[in-house]
Parts: sequence; C-alpha cells; structure tokens
Amino acid sequence: MIKIAEDLKSAEVIWSDKVLDVHHGGAVLIDGYLYGANWLNNGNGNWCCIDWKTGKKMWEEPWNCKGSIIAAEGLLYIYEEKKGNVGLLKANPDKFDLISTFQVTLGNNGPFWAHPVIHNGILYLRHTNALVAYDIKLK
Repeated sequence: MIKIAEDLKSAEVIWSDKVLDVHHGGAVLIDGYLYGANWLNNGNGNWCCIDWKTGKKMWEEPWNCKGSIIAAEGLLYIYEEKKGNVGLLKANPDKFDLISTFQVTLGNNGPFWAHPVIHNGILYLRHTNALVAYDIKLK
C-alpha cells in the first residue's frame, strides 16, 4: 500500500506483499480485508485474503484456479477462469468460507475471462457467446 502526500509530490510505502499479485479479475475490499486471486508463478493461482491496513496474509486457498471476483451484501462471488466454476463465499478474514458452488456450462469452448457483474440484485456471468443471469437478492 502506498500513502500519497497531501501535496501529491511524494509517496510512502506503508506495506508491500507478494501474495495478492492479481493477474486479472480484480480484488474487493470488505470491512478492512482485501480478497482476490493471485498468480504467483503458476498457471492456477490461489484465492487469498489480506489485511488492508497491514498487508498480513490472512489465508490462501487453492480452490480450482484464479479468476474474477465481485461482492454484494457481504458475500463474495468468485468465477474461476478454466472451467467456469462459481463459488459463493462469506467474506471471512479467518478462513476460505465456501457456502456453495455451481458451474457455468453454456457458451462455446474457451477460457472464462469475462468479469461478473451485479446489477439490481442480478448476477450476470458471460462465457463466450452466452450470458446467464441469477437472482441473488436476499429473500
């Protein structure tokens, strides 16, 4: 993390960490913890959580492979890039707290690189020529 001076003329490194070296797919910040997938010199990557203030690694989990992440209502939706598996997790800094999973099976062959989108309580997932929508509104 870098802190930029108020005059915008200098910056200070607050912490540095190599655990969350996002390849693509972004990261989300929830309640002071950053969640995302890393690359770390392998083709699969791991899902991880780090403390935003200190950079401390809270956990790292090799679930399927790296991918994209989005959050809503304190939950994480992870979409891995090789087989289209989707995981629903509680945003929990103590552990990889997987609630449920499913797989996107529509679309042509190819990687699952499209980023998920949430709008008005609907989770949109695209794979090549297919777009699927899931109602994720809290009931």
